[in-house]
Amino acid sequence: MVVLVGLNVLMWQLPALVGEADRVGASLAEVSWGWVGMAVLFGSGALVLYGELHRRLLVAGGARVPGRSVQAINFAENALSTTLPAVGNAAGFVYAAHHLRKRQVDVGLAVWSLVLAGAVATVALIALGLLAVGVAGQIPVLVAVPLATGVVLGAWGCWRVASRPQVLRRCASGLIGLGRHLPASCRVRAADPEALAQRVSDRIGLLRPSVIQWMLITGCAGLSWVLDFLSLFASVTAVGHLVPWSALVVGFLVVQASIALQIFPGGVGLAEGGLLGVLVAYGVPVAPAVAGVLVYRLINWLGLAAMGWVVYAVQIHLTSHHQHRRAPECPGCGPATTR
Repeated sequence: MVVLVGLNVLMWQLPALVGEADRVGASLAEVSWGWVGMAVLFGSGALVLYGELHRRLLVAGGARVPGRSVQAINFAENALSTTLPAVGNAAGFVYAAHHLRKRQVDVGLAVWSLVLAGAVATVALIALGLLAVGVAGQIPVLVAVPLATGVVLGAWGCWRVASRPQVLRRCASGLIGLGRHLPASCRVRAADPEALAQRVSDRIGLLRPSVIQWMLITGCAGLSWVLDFLSLFASVTAVGHLVPWSALVVGFLVVQASIALQIFPGGVGLAEGGLLGVLVAYGVPVAPAVAGVLVYRLINWLGLAAMGWVVYAVQIHLTSHHQHRRAPECPGCGPATTR
Protein backbone atom coordinates (compact mmCIF):
# COMPACT_ATOMS: atom_id res chain seq x y z
CA MET A 1 0.00 0.00 0.00
CA VAL A 2 2.79 2.42 0.95
CA VAL A 3 4.57 1.57 -2.30
CA LEU A 4 1.43 2.40 -4.29
CA VAL A 5 1.01 5.70 -2.45
CA GLY A 6 4.62 6.60 -3.20
CA LEU A 7 4.18 5.76 -6.87
CA ASN A 8 0.99 7.83 -7.08
CA VAL A 9 2.80 10.82 -5.61
CA LEU A 10 5.60 10.23 -8.11
CA MET A 11 3.19 10.25 -11.06
CA TRP A 12 1.62 13.44 -9.73
CA GLN A 13 5.05 15.05 -9.58
CA LEU A 14 6.21 13.68 -12.97
CA PRO A 15 6.02 17.02 -14.85
CA ALA A 16 8.13 18.63 -12.13
CA LEU A 17 10.65 15.78 -12.37
CA VAL A 18 11.12 16.35 -16.08
CA GLY A 19 11.67 20.03 -15.53
CA GLU A 20 14.25 19.37 -12.79
CA ALA A 21 16.59 17.28 -14.96
CA ASP A 22 19.27 19.99 -15.14
CA ARG A 23 19.18 20.56 -11.39
CA VAL A 24 19.52 16.83 -10.76
CA GLY A 25 22.70 16.85 -12.82
CA ALA A 26 23.97 19.82 -10.81
CA SER A 27 23.21 18.02 -7.53
CA LEU A 28 25.12 14.94 -8.68
CA ALA A 29 28.05 17.10 -9.82
CA GLU A 30 28.34 18.60 -6.33
CA VAL A 31 27.99 15.31 -4.48
CA SER A 32 30.14 14.85 -1.36
CA TRP A 33 32.43 11.92 -2.06
CA GLY A 34 33.15 11.49 1.62
CA TRP A 35 29.50 10.71 2.28
CA VAL A 36 29.40 8.51 -0.82
CA GLY A 37 32.31 6.53 0.62
CA MET A 38 30.41 6.15 3.89
CA ALA A 39 27.37 4.93 1.96
CA VAL A 40 29.52 2.32 0.22
CA LEU A 41 31.00 1.15 3.52
CA PHE A 42 27.59 0.93 5.18
CA GLY A 43 26.01 -0.84 2.21
CA SER A 44 28.76 -3.42 1.80
CA GLY A 45 28.93 -3.87 5.58
CA ALA A 46 25.22 -4.70 5.63
CA LEU A 47 25.74 -7.47 3.08
CA VAL A 48 28.79 -8.78 4.93
CA LEU A 49 26.78 -8.97 8.16
CA TYR A 50 24.10 -10.98 6.38
CA GLY A 51 26.81 -13.39 5.29
CA GLU A 52 28.03 -13.60 8.88
CA LEU A 53 24.47 -14.34 9.98
CA HIS A 54 24.41 -17.28 7.57
CA ARG A 55 27.86 -18.48 8.70
CA ARG A 56 26.79 -18.54 12.33
CA LEU A 57 23.74 -20.62 11.42
CA LEU A 58 26.03 -23.09 9.68
CA VAL A 59 28.29 -23.21 12.73
CA ALA A 60 25.25 -23.89 14.91
CA GLY A 61 24.48 -26.82 12.62
CA GLY A 62 27.98 -28.28 12.96
CA ALA A 63 29.40 -27.11 9.61
CA ARG A 64 32.73 -25.30 9.73
CA VAL A 65 32.97 -23.21 6.58
CA PRO A 66 35.64 -20.45 6.35
CA GLY A 67 34.22 -16.97 6.62
CA ARG A 68 35.71 -15.90 3.28
CA SER A 69 33.95 -18.81 1.54
CA VAL A 70 30.57 -17.93 3.06
CA GLN A 71 31.04 -14.27 2.11
CA ALA A 72 31.96 -15.18 -1.47
CA ILE A 73 28.83 -17.32 -1.75
CA ASN A 74 26.79 -14.54 -0.13
CA PHE A 75 27.95 -11.83 -2.55
CA ALA A 76 27.44 -14.04 -5.59
CA GLU A 77 24.01 -15.17 -4.39
CA ASN A 78 23.01 -11.53 -3.90
CA ALA A 79 24.06 -10.70 -7.46
CA LEU A 80 22.05 -13.57 -8.90
CA SER A 81 18.92 -12.90 -6.87
CA THR A 82 18.83 -9.12 -7.47
CA THR A 83 19.67 -8.97 -11.18
CA LEU A 84 18.32 -12.07 -12.94
CA PRO A 85 14.72 -11.62 -14.16
CA ALA A 86 12.03 -14.07 -13.00
CA VAL A 87 14.37 -16.78 -11.67
CA GLY A 88 16.78 -14.62 -9.68
CA ASN A 89 15.84 -15.75 -6.18
CA ALA A 90 15.66 -19.40 -7.18
CA ALA A 91 18.99 -19.20 -9.03
CA GLY A 92 20.66 -17.54 -6.05
CA PHE A 93 19.27 -20.14 -3.66
CA VAL A 94 20.38 -23.09 -5.80
CA TYR A 95 23.81 -21.52 -6.36
CA ALA A 96 24.37 -21.01 -2.63
CA ALA A 97 23.21 -24.52 -1.73
CA HIS A 98 25.40 -26.05 -4.44
CA HIS A 99 28.54 -24.24 -3.34
CA LEU A 100 27.93 -25.00 0.32
CA ARG A 101 27.60 -28.66 -0.66
CA LYS A 102 30.97 -28.45 -2.42
CA ARG A 103 32.43 -27.13 0.83
CA GLN A 104 31.43 -30.21 2.83
CA VAL A 105 28.07 -28.94 4.12
CA ASP A 106 25.32 -31.54 4.12
CA VAL A 107 22.63 -30.67 1.60
CA GLY A 108 19.83 -30.69 4.17
CA LEU A 109 21.72 -28.36 6.48
CA ALA A 110 22.74 -26.11 3.58
CA VAL A 111 19.14 -25.65 2.41
CA TRP A 112 17.72 -25.25 5.91
CA SER A 113 20.35 -22.66 6.87
CA LEU A 114 19.55 -20.61 3.75
CA VAL A 115 15.82 -20.67 4.51
CA LEU A 116 16.36 -19.80 8.16
CA ALA A 117 18.76 -16.95 7.35
CA GLY A 118 16.14 -15.31 5.16
CA ALA A 119 13.45 -15.85 7.79
CA VAL A 120 15.53 -14.34 10.60
CA ALA A 121 16.41 -11.31 8.45
CA THR A 122 12.74 -10.80 7.53
CA VAL A 123 11.57 -10.97 11.14
CA ALA A 124 14.31 -8.52 12.17
CA LEU A 125 13.27 -6.08 9.43
CA ILE A 126 9.59 -6.21 10.42
CA ALA A 127 10.33 -5.75 14.13
CA LEU A 128 12.83 -2.94 13.60
CA GLY A 129 10.56 -1.32 11.02
CA LEU A 130 7.66 -1.23 13.48
CA LEU A 131 9.87 0.29 16.17
CA ALA A 132 11.30 2.83 13.72
CA VAL A 133 7.93 4.06 12.47
CA GLY A 134 6.86 4.35 16.09
CA VAL A 135 9.88 6.47 17.01
CA ALA A 136 9.39 8.51 13.83
CA GLY A 137 5.83 9.28 14.90
CA GLN A 138 4.03 7.40 12.12
CA ILE A 139 2.21 5.22 14.66
CA PRO A 140 2.01 5.53 18.46
CA VAL A 141 5.00 4.05 20.26
CA LEU A 142 2.61 2.23 22.61
CA VAL A 143 1.29 0.43 19.55
CA ALA A 144 4.63 -0.12 17.80
CA VAL A 145 6.35 -1.79 20.76
CA PRO A 146 3.67 -4.45 21.39
CA LEU A 147 3.43 -5.17 17.66
CA ALA A 148 7.21 -5.61 17.35
CA THR A 149 7.25 -7.79 20.45
CA GLY A 150 4.41 -9.87 19.06
CA VAL A 151 6.27 -10.40 15.79
CA VAL A 152 9.37 -11.62 17.62
CA LEU A 153 7.46 -13.88 19.99
CA GLY A 154 5.36 -15.25 17.14
CA ALA A 155 8.48 -16.04 15.11
CA TRP A 156 10.05 -17.74 18.12
CA GLY A 157 6.92 -19.83 18.63
CA CYS A 158 6.97 -20.87 14.97
CA TRP A 159 10.61 -21.88 15.32
CA ARG A 160 9.89 -23.98 18.40
CA VAL A 161 7.14 -25.81 16.55
CA ALA A 162 9.02 -26.16 13.24
CA SER A 163 12.18 -27.48 14.93
CA ARG A 164 10.42 -30.39 16.62
CA PRO A 165 11.59 -33.76 15.23
CA GLN A 166 8.03 -34.88 14.50
CA VAL A 167 7.26 -31.73 12.52
CA LEU A 168 10.54 -31.90 10.62
CA ARG A 169 9.92 -35.53 9.74
CA ARG A 170 6.41 -34.80 8.44
CA CYS A 171 7.71 -31.91 6.34
CA ALA A 172 10.50 -34.08 4.95
CA SER A 173 8.02 -36.85 4.16
CA GLY A 174 5.80 -34.41 2.32
CA LEU A 175 8.70 -33.03 0.29
CA ILE A 176 9.93 -36.51 -0.58
CA GLY A 177 6.42 -37.55 -1.57
CA LEU A 178 6.19 -34.51 -3.82
CA GLY A 179 9.63 -35.28 -5.24
CA ARG A 180 8.50 -38.74 -6.32
CA HIS A 181 5.95 -37.12 -8.66
CA LEU A 182 8.43 -34.82 -10.37
CA PRO A 183 9.68 -35.49 -13.93
CA ALA A 184 11.96 -38.50 -14.19
CA SER A 185 15.11 -36.38 -14.67
CA CYS A 186 14.80 -34.82 -11.21
CA ARG A 187 12.63 -37.33 -9.37
CA VAL A 188 13.59 -38.40 -5.84
CA ARG A 189 14.30 -42.13 -5.75
CA ALA A 190 14.53 -44.02 -2.47
CA ALA A 191 14.04 -47.66 -1.60
CA ASP A 192 12.62 -46.62 1.79
CA PRO A 193 11.01 -43.13 1.66
CA GLU A 194 10.26 -43.16 5.40
CA ALA A 195 13.89 -43.90 6.25
CA LEU A 196 15.02 -41.17 3.87
CA ALA A 197 12.62 -38.71 5.50
CA GLN A 198 14.03 -39.65 8.90
CA ARG A 199 17.60 -39.05 7.71
CA VAL A 200 16.72 -35.69 6.16
CA SER A 201 14.86 -34.50 9.27
CA ASP A 202 17.73 -35.62 11.50
CA ARG A 203 20.20 -33.65 9.40
CA ILE A 204 18.04 -30.53 9.52
CA GLY A 205 17.68 -31.09 13.25
CA LEU A 206 21.43 -30.54 13.62
CA LEU A 207 20.76 -26.80 13.36
CA ARG A 208 19.84 -25.95 16.95
CA PRO A 209 21.48 -22.68 17.99
CA SER A 210 22.15 -22.06 21.67
CA VAL A 211 20.87 -18.92 23.41
CA ILE A 212 24.21 -17.16 22.86
CA GLN A 213 24.27 -18.23 19.22
CA TRP A 214 20.73 -16.90 18.74
CA MET A 215 21.81 -13.58 20.23
CA LEU A 216 24.70 -13.35 17.77
CA ILE A 217 22.52 -14.42 14.83
CA THR A 218 19.74 -11.94 15.56
CA GLY A 219 22.33 -9.26 16.32
CA CYS A 220 23.86 -9.73 12.88
CA ALA A 221 20.40 -9.54 11.27
CA GLY A 222 19.42 -6.36 13.09
CA LEU A 223 22.75 -4.60 12.59
CA SER A 224 22.68 -5.50 8.90
CA TRP A 225 19.44 -3.57 8.45
CA VAL A 226 20.74 -0.66 10.52
CA LEU A 227 23.80 -0.37 8.26
CA ASP A 228 21.59 -0.55 5.17
CA PHE A 229 19.49 2.30 6.55
CA LEU A 230 22.63 4.31 7.35
CA SER A 231 23.71 3.80 3.75
CA LEU A 232 20.47 5.47 2.64
CA PHE A 233 21.09 8.31 5.09
CA ALA A 234 24.65 8.80 3.82
CA SER A 235 23.49 8.67 0.18
CA VAL A 236 20.90 11.39 0.69
CA THR A 237 23.26 13.49 2.81
CA ALA A 238 25.89 13.23 0.07
CA VAL A 239 23.79 15.47 -2.20
CA GLY A 240 23.77 18.20 0.46
CA HIS A 241 20.16 18.16 1.61
CA LEU A 242 18.86 17.28 5.07
CA VAL A 243 15.92 14.85 4.94
CA PRO A 244 13.45 14.35 7.82
CA TRP A 245 14.04 11.19 9.85
CA SER A 246 10.47 10.04 9.26
CA ALA A 247 10.89 10.33 5.49
CA LEU A 248 14.03 8.20 5.53
CA VAL A 249 12.35 5.52 7.66
CA VAL A 250 9.28 5.28 5.43
CA GLY A 251 11.37 5.50 2.26
CA PHE A 252 13.67 2.71 3.42
CA LEU A 253 10.75 0.44 4.23
CA VAL A 254 9.22 1.21 0.83
CA VAL A 255 12.45 0.11 -0.86
CA GLN A 256 12.55 -3.15 1.09
CA ALA A 257 8.87 -3.83 0.36
CA SER A 258 9.49 -3.22 -3.35
CA ILE A 259 12.36 -5.72 -3.33
CA ALA A 260 10.30 -8.27 -1.39
CA LEU A 261 7.48 -8.11 -3.96
CA GLN A 262 9.89 -9.71 -6.49
CA ILE A 263 8.01 -8.21 -9.43
CA PHE A 264 11.29 -6.99 -10.96
CA PRO A 265 14.89 -7.93 -10.11
CA GLY A 266 16.05 -6.00 -7.05
CA GLY A 267 12.77 -4.08 -7.03
CA VAL A 268 14.02 -1.96 -9.94
CA GLY A 269 11.55 0.74 -10.88
CA LEU A 270 9.28 0.20 -7.89
CA ALA A 271 12.03 0.83 -5.35
CA GLU A 272 13.29 4.01 -7.01
CA GLY A 273 9.82 5.31 -7.75
CA GLY A 274 8.47 4.52 -4.30
CA LEU A 275 11.44 6.05 -2.47
CA LEU A 276 11.37 9.15 -4.62
CA GLY A 277 7.62 9.53 -4.15
CA VAL A 278 8.01 9.34 -0.37
CA LEU A 279 10.83 11.89 -0.27
CA VAL A 280 8.92 14.35 -2.47
CA ALA A 281 5.75 13.83 -0.41
CA TYR A 282 7.70 14.78 2.72
CA GLY A 283 8.75 18.06 1.17
CA VAL A 284 12.22 17.21 -0.13
CA PRO A 285 12.99 19.26 -3.28
CA VAL A 286 12.79 17.17 -6.42
CA ALA A 287 16.38 17.57 -7.61
CA PRO A 288 18.16 16.45 -4.41
CA ALA A 289 15.56 13.73 -3.89
CA VAL A 290 16.26 12.23 -7.32
CA ALA A 291 20.02 12.55 -6.81
CA GLY A 292 19.86 10.86 -3.41
CA VAL A 293 17.78 7.98 -4.77
CA LEU A 294 20.21 7.46 -7.65
CA VAL A 295 23.24 7.44 -5.34
CA TYR A 296 21.63 4.98 -2.94
CA ARG A 297 20.45 2.54 -5.59
CA LEU A 298 23.68 2.73 -7.59
CA ILE A 299 25.55 1.67 -4.46
CA ASN A 300 23.20 -0.78 -2.78
CA TRP A 301 21.78 -2.44 -5.86
CA LEU A 302 24.02 -2.12 -8.91
CA GLY A 303 27.27 -1.66 -6.99
CA LEU A 304 26.85 -4.67 -4.72
CA ALA A 305 25.50 -6.73 -7.61
CA ALA A 306 28.58 -5.88 -9.69
CA MET A 307 30.82 -7.00 -6.84
CA GLY A 308 28.86 -10.24 -6.61
CA TRP A 309 29.16 -10.94 -10.32
CA VAL A 310 32.92 -10.50 -10.08
CA VAL A 311 32.99 -13.05 -7.24
CA TYR A 312 30.75 -15.36 -9.27
CA ALA A 313 33.07 -15.17 -12.27
CA VAL A 314 36.11 -15.89 -10.11
CA GLN A 315 34.43 -18.88 -8.46
CA ILE A 316 33.32 -20.32 -11.78
CA HIS A 317 36.86 -20.22 -13.17
CA LEU A 318 38.91 -21.02 -10.07
CA THR A 319 36.81 -23.37 -7.93
CA SER A 320 38.09 -26.91 -8.34
CA HIS A 321 35.58 -29.68 -8.87
CA HIS A 322 37.07 -31.90 -6.17
CA GLN A 323 35.21 -34.66 -4.40
CA HIS A 324 33.75 -33.21 -1.23
CA ARG A 325 32.98 -34.75 2.16
CA ARG A 326 29.86 -34.22 4.17
CA ALA A 327 29.39 -32.19 7.31
CA PRO A 328 28.68 -34.12 10.52
CA GLU A 329 25.45 -36.06 10.25
CA CYS A 330 23.27 -37.82 12.75
CA PRO A 331 24.65 -41.07 14.21
CA GLY A 332 23.82 -44.01 12.02
CA CYS A 333 22.62 -41.95 9.09
CA GLY A 334 23.62 -43.57 5.84
CA PRO A 335 23.83 -41.91 2.44
CA ALA A 336 20.53 -40.91 0.91
CA THR A 337 19.65 -42.24 -2.52
CA THR A 338 18.50 -39.25 -4.53
CA ARG A 339 18.68 -38.16 -8.10
